[in-house]
Amino acid sequence: MKFDYQRALELLQIGTGCNQAVFREGQDEAIFQLVAGKKRLLVVQKTGWGKSFVYFIATKLLREAGRGSALLVSPLLALMRNQIQAAEKMGLCAERQN
Repeated sequence: MKFDYQRALELLQIGTGCNQAVFREGQDEAIFQLVAGKKRLLVVQKTGWGKSFVYFIATKLLREAGRGSALLVSPLLALMRNQIQAAEKMGLCAERQN
């Protein structure tokens, strides 16, 4: 699948609610590897770097192409609420389990 950088950026801006949002270093490369590289990917970064957005955007791009799904596991309740809201802004079906 071809990686659409502009669509990925648009999804980031939708998810963050900020039309000036830009990718942090490495985020777009990680999304590219998931979408166009047809690879599995483990992203290890500090809290707040935006790992969830990497997975959400890649999932949305794959879903728009008729493929892909993702399972994101987070132990932090407050973070889960924020992740659910961001995923839903992008049009992804997201749920949490207590």
